[in-house]
Amino acid sequence: MHSTSTLARRTPSTAPDFIVDLAQVGPEDAALVGGKAFNLGALLRNGFDVPRGFCVTTEAFRYAYAACGDELALPRSLREAVVAAWRRAGLGVAAVRSSAAEEDGQESSWAGVFPTALPVSDEDGLIAAVEACFRALHGPGAELYRRLRNCGRQPPAMAVLVQGLVDARAAGILFTANPVTGARDEIVVNAVPGLGEPLASGRLSGDVFVASLQGKVKTATVSAKPFMLTLEGEVALLPKEAERPAVTDDEVAALAQLALKVEALFGCPQDIEFAIVGDRIQLLQARPITGPTEGAAIGVGEAERYLDHARATLSNCVDALQTQGRLRGGDVIFSNGNVGELLPTPTPMSFGLFRAIFASRGGAIVAGRRILGYRLEEDATEALYESICGQVYFNVEIDADTFNIGLPVDVESILSSIAEQPDRANYPEFGLYCQGLSLGDAVARHGAVEGRRRHAVIWRFHAAMVESGRAIRRRYPDDIEPQLRLCLEAARPNELSAGNLDLLAAFYQRLDYLKNFACVWFVVAARLAFFFADMVRWRLEHHLGDASLAVPLLQGLGGSIITRQALDLENLAQGSMTRDAFLRKYGHSSSNELEIALPRLEDDPGAIERLLHDLAVSGRRPNKEFREQQRRRRAIQTDLRRQLTIAGVGAVEARALFSDLRLAQTFLALRETIKYYYTGQYRALRGILLEINRRLGWEDGDVFHLEPAEIGCCFRSREALIPLVFRRRRERKIAALLAGQRRVPPVVFASDMRAIGASTEGPQTKHLTGMPVAPGSAAGRVRVLDDSAFPPSSWKEMRGDEIIVARSANLGLAPLLRVVVGLVVEVGGVLAHAACQARESGIPAVVLAGATCILRDGMAISIDGGTGRIEILDEQAGVS
Repeated sequence: MHSTSTLARRTPSTAPDFIVDLAQVGPEDAALVGGKAFNLGALLRNGFDVPRGFCVTTEAFRYAYAACGDELALPRSLREAVVAAWRRAGLGVAAVRSSAAEEDGQESSWAGVFPTALPVSDEDGLIAAVEACFRALHGPGAELYRRLRNCGRQPPAMAVLVQGLVDARAAGILFTANPVTGARDEIVVNAVPGLGEPLASGRLSGDVFVASLQGKVKTATVSAKPFMLTLEGEVALLPKEAERPAVTDDEVAALAQLALKVEALFGCPQDIEFAIVGDRIQLLQARPITGPTEGAAIGVGEAERYLDHARATLSNCVDALQTQGRLRGGDVIFSNGNVGELLPTPTPMSFGLFRAIFASRGGAIVAGRRILGYRLEEDATEALYESICGQVYFNVEIDADTFNIGLPVDVESILSSIAEQPDRANYPEFGLYCQGLSLGDAVARHGAVEGRRRHAVIWRFHAAMVESGRAIRRRYPDDIEPQLRLCLEAARPNELSAGNLDLLAAFYQRLDYLKNFACVWFVVAARLAFFFADMVRWRLEHHLGDASLAVPLLQGLGGSIITRQALDLENLAQGSMTRDAFLRKYGHSSSNELEIALPRLEDDPGAIERLLHDLAVSGRRPNKEFREQQRRRRAIQTDLRRQLTIAGVGAVEARALFSDLRLAQTFLALRETIKYYYTGQYRALRGILLEINRRLGWEDGDVFHLEPAEIGCCFRSREALIPLVFRRRRERKIAALLAGQRRVPPVVFASDMRAIGASTEGPQTKHLTGMPVAPGSAAGRVRVLDDSAFPPSSWKEMRGDEIIVARSANLGLAPLLRVVVGLVVEVGGVLAHAACQARESGIPAVVLAGATCILRDGMAISIDGGTGRIEILDEQAGVS
């Protein structure tokens, strides 16, 4: 692969940026040279064989337009610059083609809308061809296409590509996905003898070859070709020549190999024009395929390539971390046990925001944990989160290291425990990481001297956490919460009407507020909640030999705005709260607030009516039920005092247990309240992103397939980002398919990468066992959750006996948990948001891997939230 060029990048200073050598087109030149030339420049930079040429830029177009208006005759200085470039290039015979800023994108190719002139062999013909391209930008055909495609949001501009015309033996078009069926495991070649213009213009249909990705021809359709176009003009073909295939099977194989390399470069299926000159294949154009390929069915081969890439990417990540000395365990383990609840199959923007807020250098986790006395370096969490096949995972070893209180973290013991029992990777800070330790256990494990030292460090830290918790509890109402309320402000009109740079600045300012303030306090509250909840578990186990009371002691908790939302829904139904007041308070909620691509409650006019209907059908009374839950919890607490006395637990130890319990109860509720506040900022971020999407002229939601860092260059690199967006949309579809097939395990071991993508067989029994996370039992009909709306608009009318089955359940679904009888989720734990809200709602909940595949809509099942047992009563997925 090679190309030669004799033209300097720029012409003399009399015509700045009017002419750019094709070989010198850079990554930032999309707006300057237009879509067609930009893509060819990328091919050249990456070593592909492209005929040499130059580009008359959009700056030249604007100069000509300012000088001549709609007539668009080239001013003398510009004509001289174009002619000088032609002479220096020494092309002899050329093709002159449009390269508009709008051209060759994923959503609209503009194929055939703008003119191509060939062969051009003299200076007068060159000037006429350039002027024709310039005039075509606002021609009737272009304006109609622009209007139909809704492409008029950005001022259009035209560049012109002047490229040497090769003496092709054969030429044609190459598709890296079948443009008719959308199949991603097929290469399609459409070819004619000679130059390709008769094929592009439709004068010849050409031969069509459908090949495998390895280049083996599956089908060949050879058409009659009465003539071929050469540099000298049309040449008639004899009947025998007319019926001969334009390319051989070997050439199809070579084209297929080349096509995959081009697709890999641009990251999405490509429509490629080629010419065969002697034994060389030269590329004349490459652009994303427009049409149905993104929505096409995912083939086995495409999914396997995706999995191979995912395994290789993760392996490289592990190797790098080990080389840097960041990992020291015998194996490397990733779990999606808690983050999977927050972000199931997130868009790149949602995952990017989450990682930037919580895990970037000096992010919310580091800042929040430091407030509480944990010892973390600034970069301690940069490698904490990984996306594996579109699902979010945390690195267990790096996570464990963030719990450093001045004692060595026993990484090998933690990893070994998970290897023996993978479920222990689910919220490992609750039961797996050592946060409570008796003196006897400490001495038995570490010897007398080291045991006493460790025991002292652990309980000094506990005392500091108690003091921190009490101080923050006092400080919260008057200091922290008033500032958190700022998160609930929607994007302001002056932000949304600002210029592009100010709009981007508003996005990053709000992101910084989450990272440096709101989410820092969320981390603080969550860490205090989990720490003291685990201490309650440890004390119950230590004093009574049974920690089963830990869960019922942590329900019926006041102080959570999320719990208040469910109770306010009943108030709305009874007329003691207005619809406007409900929306003002909860309009920013969603089925998953952290998935920024999802609409908010206020975006769906029918959502509240569906919620009220479901509440009425259920017959439940959330306010009365909540008061009863509080009564039961207080009764359990009273009985616990009796049990401690019987067990001979002293007054000091009993007071310590109840002190930890009060702090756990306070901060579990506060954790959800702070999340209510900080996810309000997502509404404003979403508004800004939607405005950016509108200004870019992209299809709805495309901007959510960028990452936060990429937003900063989206206006100057719009065309370059389009293929990236296309690829990520397709990858997210593959990720969702694999997740639905349960081919991505909840716990991933680096020592067994082949488990990623391995097929799983569903259980053949009617009796299933998962993890119990909210007590109680219930029987009802399965409703598999569609999390694309809030509440799911696809649900049929409810009967009042539904059991929600979902991949995860986030805070936005709290009102729904007040109108169903049970919950089954695929990811979560005892302290997960879903489990907490299930307990607050008084319904049983179980975590069962693969639940959405095993349990089908309409099945009758029973669940026991105390044991984790699920029984399929009726396998028929009937109509509820």
